[in-house]
Amino acid sequence: MTRSERKRLAIIEAAKEEFIQHGFIAANMDRVSATAEVSKRTLYRHFESKECLFESVLTIIQQSVDSHVQYPFDEKRSLHEQLTDITYQEVDVLYNTYGIDLSRTIVMEFLRQPEMAQNLITTLYSTKAVTQWFKAAMEAGKLKHTDLKTLTNIYVSLFQGLLFWPQVMHLAPTFDGKILEEKIETVVSVLLASYGQANQPAA
Repeated sequence: MTRSERKRLAIIEAAKEEFIQHGFIAANMDRVSATAEVSKRTLYRHFESKECLFESVLTIIQQSVDSHVQYPFDEKRSLHEQLTDITYQEVDVLYNTYGIDLSRTIVMEFLRQPEMAQNLITTLYSTKAVTQWFKAAMEAGKLKHTDLKTLTNIYVSLFQGLLFWPQVMHLAPTFDGKILEEKIETVVSVLLASYGQANQPAA
């Protein structure tokens, strides 16, 4: 990694923490440069504005997720078992890669700047890995054939309704243990009850 690349990475990490701690509006570029141990001149050479820095932080996180998260379909395992594993991994991405605090900042800023949401919506919270698994399951005859976008949206709605929005809105804590297991079981069982082939085992 070159010196310039190291500085850029340090800026990204510092900015992520700044946005989490202070939100977008109160985030301060002086604090970001101080935390990253770079000059303001260097900071603005990499990122011309706070908006640009915010978008870059979110895009880089999602690019990392896209490059590391894949869900290969396994015909030897039940749909229930595979989708349960996938949903646990999606929870890990949400809670540990993005984090609820940063997710809350993202939601608040998207409400304040809908044009920013429009610019980033195609790259953030990507569901490509989940969609590809649904496609493979359909091609294998294990899921009913339906519109992939619709199926993905239903899964995301179930997932976010139980594991994202209550936490972002301070209505519930992040779940773990038995409660998390029950929430994931609800997501998986509801989706498969509607779209799984009738001859598929539950687990």
